[in-house]
Amino acid sequence: MQGQVKKTGGSDLKLILVLTAVFTLSQVTTFFRIYAQHQMDGVPLDWGGAIWDRFLAWIIGFIFLVAIVITTRRYLLEKKSWPLTIGIHLFIAAVVSFIWYVTLISISKLFGPTNGEAFANFDLLYWFFMNFDKLFLLYLCTAIITYAYYYVQRDRDNRINRSKMENQLLEARLKMLQSQLHPHFLFNTLNSITSLMDVDIHKAKIMTVDLADLLRHVLAHKDVQLINLDDELAILSKYVDIEKTRFSDDLEINWHLEGDFKRVQIPSMLLQPLVENSIKHGFSRQHPSLRIDIRLKRLKDRLQVIIEDNGQGIPQQEAGTIFETGTGIQNTQQRLESIYGDQQVFSVTNKPEGGVMNLIEIPLALSVQSPLTEVSRSREVLTS
Repeated sequence: MQGQVKKTGGSDLKLILVLTAVFTLSQVTTFFRIYAQHQMDGVPLDWGGAIWDRFLAWIIGFIFLVAIVITTRRYLLEKKSWPLTIGIHLFIAAVVSFIWYVTLISISKLFGPTNGEAFANFDLLYWFFMNFDKLFLLYLCTAIITYAYYYVQRDRDNRINRSKMENQLLEARLKMLQSQLHPHFLFNTLNSITSLMDVDIHKAKIMTVDLADLLRHVLAHKDVQLINLDDELAILSKYVDIEKTRFSDDLEINWHLEGDFKRVQIPSMLLQPLVENSIKHGFSRQHPSLRIDIRLKRLKDRLQVIIEDNGQGIPQQEAGTIFETGTGIQNTQQRLESIYGDQQVFSVTNKPEGGVMNLIEIPLALSVQSPLTEVSRSREVLTS
């Protein structure tokens, strides 16, 4: 709090200008009240004297308003109880009101027009009590407005700081999830290459080259949460080439793209874990061959992704825990929830005719020209 208040010089000026405008309005109102009173009493108004009195009152009032704002702001740093703070301000309001009025009268008699008549001490005290309520309330109103202004400002700053911290935590969480995904994918691919070494060394070499190309794509986007759909499909295509080399004609991959995907962005490495999961769990003795359909469809302001296969499906005993035990599935769910909140849909279900269908629906994100971070872009999708 102390650091925040020390940086509010510009805010002090704004607050003082607002209070000055209000105080100026009160002086103008007072001037017309005096004019109306003279008209009702049938007494001619000394325009020069009246204007001088209001101008002098405005100058002195401005000085006291600045002093009140500065003094009140200092109490924002103090950790005193509310009853004690109120008591202190009531005492200061009484003292300042007296000093304010004495200063006004003294300067008025010093610089104003003189008619040879001077105030006696009891007259000064009498006139002070007649005007005490106005100055007392003016101090309290100024102090209350100052407190309210800085508490609102502090609340706004806290919300901005909290939002920044949430974005930083979100970005750290997404990077952590993505860092989990890369080794998981790499180890599985290396295991595929290893299993092929004793069977077909030529295919193993081809897979190694494809893996190197794939890793270049992945590393190029390692710190990016949202990438262009074309780049994501290029990464997935490299992975598909590796798996097709491994399984040859036993694996069939079909692509179905519907709609305009120019500038469309999706989370990096979103599709590969789902295709990998279909391959890993789709093959079985009863399913020696596997077909995977990858469907992407643009629906107005949303993007639909369906990855389905005709494999063995999810075993019944694992169906209820797949989002808790499957690294790729669990990671995908957490990333989608972190980026899109409750505006995303993700489901993994067995199809009646056999096989598994992965369904994802997310808000449509388009690449922008401004240098926003990818997390900021995902937040922009949420609020658009």
